Amino acid sequence: MYIWNKAPFIRLILPFLFGILIAIYFPFQIKFSLFIIIIMAFILAIVMLFPIFTSSYRKSWWFGLLVNGSLFLFSFQLTILKTEKFSDNHFSKYTNGTQLAYCRLTEQYLEKEKSLKVIVQVQAIKQGKNWKNTSGKAMLFFKKDSLSLKLKYGDQLFINANLNDIPPPQNPGEFNYKRFLQFHNVYNQAYIKNADWVYCGENKGNYLLKKSYKLRNNLLEILTENNLYGLEFAVGSALLLGYVDKLDADIISAYASTGALHILSVSGLHVAIIYIVFNWLLSFLLRFKYGNIIRAIILILLLWSYATLTGLSPSVLRAATMFSFIIIAKAYFRNTNIYNTLAASAFLLLLFNPYFIMDVGFQLSYIAVIGIIYIQPKIYDWFELDNWLLDQIWKITSVSIAAQIATFPLGFYYFNQFPNYFLFSNLIVIPISTAIIYLGIALFTFAKFSLITSYLAMGFGFGVWFLNQSVNAIEKWPYAVIQGISITAFETFLLYLFIAALLIYFSTRKFISLLMVFILFITILSSQLIEQFNQYQQKSFVIYNIPKTSAIDFISAKSNILLTDTAFAKNEKALLYRVKHNLWNLGINNTKIISENIKTNYLSINNNFIQFYDLRMTKINAINNFKIVAKDPIHLDYLIISENPKLQISEIFKQYNARIIVFDSSNSIYNIRKWKTECKLLNQAYYSVVDSGALIVSL
Repeated sequence: MYIWNKAPFIRLILPFLFGILIAIYFPFQIKFSLFIIIIMAFILAIVMLFPIFTSSYRKSWWFGLLVNGSLFLFSFQLTILKTEKFSDNHFSKYTNGTQLAYCRLTEQYLEKEKSLKVIVQVQAIKQGKNWKNTSGKAMLFFKKDSLSLKLKYGDQLFINANLNDIPPPQNPGEFNYKRFLQFHNVYNQAYIKNADWVYCGENKGNYLLKKSYKLRNNLLEILTENNLYGLEFAVGSALLLGYVDKLDADIISAYASTGALHILSVSGLHVAIIYIVFNWLLSFLLRFKYGNIIRAIILILLLWSYATLTGLSPSVLRAATMFSFIIIAKAYFRNTNIYNTLAASAFLLLLFNPYFIMDVGFQLSYIAVIGIIYIQPKIYDWFELDNWLLDQIWKITSVSIAAQIATFPLGFYYFNQFPNYFLFSNLIVIPISTAIIYLGIALFTFAKFSLITSYLAMGFGFGVWFLNQSVNAIEKWPYAVIQGISITAFETFLLYLFIAALLIYFSTRKFISLLMVFILFITILSSQLIEQFNQYQQKSFVIYNIPKTSAIDFISAKSNILLTDTAFAKNEKALLYRVKHNLWNLGINNTKIISENIKTNYLSINNNFIQFYDLRMTKINAINNFKIVAKDPIHLDYLIISENPKLQISEIFKQYNARIIVFDSSNSIYNIRKWKTECKLLNQAYYSVVDSGALIVSL
């Protein structure tokens, strides 16, 4: 009861969160929902405002039910309203094939190797001779050239494009980019040729965002003018300004493997540093009347300016909102409950955009902060050190341990890995990154003073270089990261219940808490044993959808054999993205990659003839181009066509009688279309991996 009184927003946010999640996973319109919400709000207002009702009913069970029900319905309806595809004038309701559209860039482009990715607001669609005003966002890809590189936030364009639905994952276990974009209200995409778009003027858009992007570009120019390039520029600009366009996969992987990836995304740590610096610089205002109020206003403006400058990511929004609450509370000399502050900041952010709850960074930020607030003091009290340096080291260590305890279930669920050296890496990256941010702020402040700037730039560049070298060195240590951890959403939930029960037990030492810990432990263990049993029973093969590549996976129990070409076998990044996550989900711990014949107790491959348990299949490719050699057709379960062999489907019938013909992703779209037409005419069953995604067959 004490925590509810001190932190009422915790009680209020629970039904609010539940309503959002139900709306996201089970979206439907509740009839008369707005009318019901108004009636419930009216009843609540009467109970709250009139003393005769307050004393009698505010503590009754139905009052609590009414409050929770109102919050649930409100958040549910709010989420539905914020889901743009439900809008009556969403552009997808008026598109059919290639059409002319009028768009506005809603953010700066993301530069890729050969293209520019932008998010646009589709403001109108041309239908016949008329224009239809529309709403909704789409993702566009422009060819990178001198003209497209001039695009900026707020620009208006005419495009001639086919705004297709974003495809789902093409392989099992692959990152669901479609769902990720849906949580950002983006459901369609298009690839724009050079001749299919026209710049038609600049729209001011959001004034603050426009100015912030311009300022960020000016600050990025300061870095390049001071000879900061390559990885120093990429990591330095990400650290300071949240500019991640230049970060490559290798450096991201290195920081992730050492538990330091949070440094590369502007978050609570960065906002806290900004707050500490300017809170100290503005401390002189406390000498004046109303100085505390003036300082609070300036600090809040500075924090939100920095948040806007870095792109208003959910983690920055959360941190800026939370610190704003703290600043306001301190300005009025009132103590604030940090849990209530966190809940209030989350409540406000979710009012602005309910889909923030599905952002991984948003989830990790809140969980990490809660863990640090509650767990870190208890860990820090384990040792009392008189030496200042050792005490500071222990503080950082205790913060790292607390944050990892709080976030490791989400790390398992989303990233399938655990950084073993996170304690050591954070002892290096936190102090160095703090120094880098201080140097960066000083560099921007004294940019006009060439003598000072040159020294600051040297220090900044050296700091980032040393940070990168340290992270790369730690990544190369033996067993730096455990990969292949795979847990379900339900198991993640159970892990958090287990952690909570364990913390409650250590706080209360009550038997009921210990019993709950034991029950949850047995439940998690049972879930894992059932999963292990099912994995030992699995028999399946997968033909992956990998552009211009043939890859067939034969899975038996907890081992697999991947048949593919040597180029793909050596491409660790492609293997990780396309294949390994599926193997981790299946509990595979013994992988063998081949490109030629093999014979095991469950698989035999001999000159493209494949026997996998009771299944018979063959593979026809350009190397063993189809030739008629048999007198009678050979019966097959699957016939796989790869690498664009020159053949007609009718010729196959002379040698093979296949239950299903499979066209894998190493074939051209032209050939697949031709073969599909022939199969339809011949009434032959077929499966196109390019069109339908990976083929998964379980025995």
